[in-house]
Amino acid sequence: MILRYLYFIILLVLPGIVFSQSIPFKELQAFSEIKNGNYSEAIDSLNIILSKNPEPEVHLAKAEAFLKLDNFSEALEECKRIEKIRPFYSSELEFKIFLTLNDHEKANEALEENLKSKYKISLFDLLNNPEFSNNYNLGLDKTLLNLNFYSQTEKQLYQAERLIHQEKHNQALFIINEIISRNNNIAQAHYLKSRITYIEGDIQNSLQSINTAIELKKSEIKYLTHRLLINKELKKLDDALTDATKLIRLAPYEIDNYINKADLLFKTKQFDEAIELTNAILKILPDDPDVLYLSSKSFFMKNDYFEALKNINQALQIKSNIDFYELRGDIYMATNTFEYATRDYSMCLDIEAQNGTVYAKKGLARLKLGDKKGACSDWKKGKRYGSYDAISYLEKYCQ
Repeated sequence: MILRYLYFIILLVLPGIVFSQSIPFKELQAFSEIKNGNYSEAIDSLNIILSKNPEPEVHLAKAEAFLKLDNFSEALEECKRIEKIRPFYSSELEFKIFLTLNDHEKANEALEENLKSKYKISLFDLLNNPEFSNNYNLGLDKTLLNLNFYSQTEKQLYQAERLIHQEKHNQALFIINEIISRNNNIAQAHYLKSRITYIEGDIQNSLQSINTAIELKKSEIKYLTHRLLINKELKKLDDALTDATKLIRLAPYEIDNYINKADLLFKTKQFDEAIELTNAILKILPDDPDVLYLSSKSFFMKNDYFEALKNINQALQIKSNIDFYELRGDIYMATNTFEYATRDYSMCLDIEAQNGTVYAKKGLARLKLGDKKGACSDWKKGKRYGSYDAISYLEKYCQ
C-alpha cells in the first residue's frame, strides 16, 4: 500500500526529476527501510521528510510503519492527519488497523468509507490478501457480498482473477472474453487477459492486450510493470526502458524500478549510464548482490577490470551464484589470470554440470595455461552440451 500510493509526491518534491540529474536518496532510503523491516529507522527518516514535505503520502508511509510496530494509536493519529488533508485516503489502512484490533464495528465503518471512495480496495485483494484475512473471523466477507459495493462486472473480474490464481486459465479466459465482448473499455479485463496469454506463452497477444489496458488507463503501475516484463521477453529493450522511466516517474520511491532501469541500460549497451545508476543504488543498498553483479558487468564492459572484480567479489561474499562465478571467470580471463579463471568456471560447473558455454570458456583458460589435453576434454563436453564455441575450438586446436 505504501509504495502504491506514494508516486504523486515526487511531482511536488522534485519537479522535472530525471536520472541524469538526481535520485531522491533520503526518500528511497526511508522506503527501503520499510521494505527491509527496519520500521523505527524508517519513521525517523520519514519525520525529517515530513518536516519539509507534509504530504499525505508520507504520512501514510509513517502510519504503516507504526502499524508494523503494533503501535496502533500512533498509526491512527497519522490517519487523522491524512483525513484532514485528503479525505478517505487512509481508509484502507484504517480498515487494516481495526481488523488487526478485532474491532468489528470500526472495521466495518472504515471498510464502508473505503468502498464508497475512489481508493476502493479490489474485491480480489479484499478476499484474498492475507492482510485482510481477519475479514472472515469478523464476518465482514458476508456483509460485503450482500451489499452492492461491487458491480456485476467487478464480481466477474474477481472470479476470473481467482481462477488465474488457481491456474484454471481457460475458465478465467472465458469470463474475461465475455466481459470484453460486453464492454471493450474495461482496462482490468485486458490486463487479466494479458496475464493469462503471457502464462500460456502467447507473448505477442499478451503485449496486444496490455497495450489496450494501458491505452484505457495510462498511469496504472501494475500494467506498466507487466508490459515491461513482456517487452524484455520480446527483446524490445528500448520500449522496456521507456516503461522503466515512466515507472520511476509514477513510483519514485520504489527501488526496484531503479534496478530495472539500470539492468535495461546495461542491456541496451548504455554502460556509463548503467554504472552511474548502479552506483547511486548501491548508496542505498550497499550489500545487494544482484546490484553489485549488475555494476560489475557494466564495469567489465567498460574494461574497468579493477572495479568489476571488486564488485563481483563483494557480491560473491553475500551470494553464491553461477552467473557471478562466470562473470568473475571472464574478468580473470581478460586480465590473463587463467588459473583463477579455471577455478571459477569449475565452480560454475559444480552448480550446473551441463553448461556448454562454460565448458568452452574453461577449455580456453586451460589452453592458455598450456593444458591442451584438458582443454580438448572440456571442449568435447561443451560440444555435447550445445556450445558452438566449443565446436570451433575443437576444430582449431584438437585435430
